[in-house]
Amino acid sequence: MKELNYGRVFVLLAGLSAATIAVYRIVAARTDNYYDFLLWNLFLAWVPFLFSMAAHELDKRRSLGLLALPLGIAWLLFFPNAPYLMTDLLHLTIRKSVYIVNGEVQSRFWYDLMVLLLFTWSGWLTGFFSLYQFQNVICRKRGQLFSWIFVLAACALGGYGVLLGRVYRLNSWDVLTDRHQLIKLVGESLNRQSLYFSLFIALVLLVIYATLYFLMNGASGGGARAYSGGGRKSSGRSGR
Repeated sequence: MKELNYGRVFVLLAGLSAATIAVYRIVAARTDNYYDFLLWNLFLAWVPFLFSMAAHELDKRRSLGLLALPLGIAWLLFFPNAPYLMTDLLHLTIRKSVYIVNGEVQSRFWYDLMVLLLFTWSGWLTGFFSLYQFQNVICRKRGQLFSWIFVLAACALGGYGVLLGRVYRLNSWDVLTDRHQLIKLVGESLNRQSLYFSLFIALVLLVIYATLYFLMNGASGGGARAYSGGGRKSSGRSGR
């Protein structure tokens, strides 16, 4: 896997999020504050990236150790918040009466659509870079094959997490604060329709992530750092 300069990645993602919020404030928030919840949802999409940054930095210093498991679990709990942003497009349908007046689509619809797509793009990029970071850590410790098994599991759990969040309105922290509700909702969600929904979202996540992975690795020339097994093997410059 190519070793990225995560300091620059952080600045890039922070800039994208700031630009997204600025566009929202200028374009959509002028009329009302209906979409203010997107600010919170974008923050939640950042949480898994902060956990993956911590794991990556600790691993670089060879001090990850016993912290790997709690950081990994925390990352998995919050990772679905990134792809969840896509489901906020639902609000374009909820507000249909605002966007379509006398059979005509109002210009506000297009402004709000672009804002929602920007929030989705920002959240998805942040989530996918956090997944790439954790895969990088696992690749160093366990090898390429195990790292892709982790990716498959993360996408599957991410799809299920989106289902629990959007359909059953479960929050990531409910795992710690409301276990009875969690068990109840998990039981209710174990049906064929929920399985199809979760697998479909998981497949979408996997296809997009694999595309980004290939663009960063398979389509790149030099400047990559490859990892194999439990050791570190450098091929060319690190690109830092």
